Amino acid sequence: MFNRFTKGARGVVEDAVEIARELGASQTEAEHLLLAAARRDDPTAVVLRGHGLDYDGLEAALEAETGRSLAAVGVSAERPRFSPFPNKPRFATSAKSALEGALKAATERSDRHIGSGHVVLGVLRPTRGTVPRALGLAGVDQEELRQAVSTVA
Repeated sequence: MFNRFTKGARGVVEDAVEIARELGASQTEAEHLLLAAARRDDPTAVVLRGHGLDYDGLEAALEAETGRSLAAVGVSAERPRFSPFPNKPRFATSAKSALEGALKAATERSDRHIGSGHVVLGVLRPTRGTVPRALGLAGVDQEELRQAVSTVA
């Protein structure tokens, strides 16, 4: 599958792993893929920013979602600052599903290559989970965002 990834899509995946490590995560999640896409300089990132999802805004929405989810189960949202994870974080189920979704998005569109837009479309496929909840907290309509990203994928 990765042989079909463009340089931009590979960059998103590589950056996501680094972001996860910097944030102290032991696994690379779908939200790390979205954060990585948001900090790039390409048409997909422009669409994300147009929906209020620059890197900082997206990170704030994800932190708010984490705090809200933790509070819902009675856990304090106060988190200690993490040191970067010393090893390369492995891919979590959400990231694997997002990358599979990127392949599906490209296949459905008969695209030969998988670009950063396809990766974001893969992240946006699920209607439940961390990313959809964070987008909701940020006031972003996930379907509108999906449609906008599909125009540049």
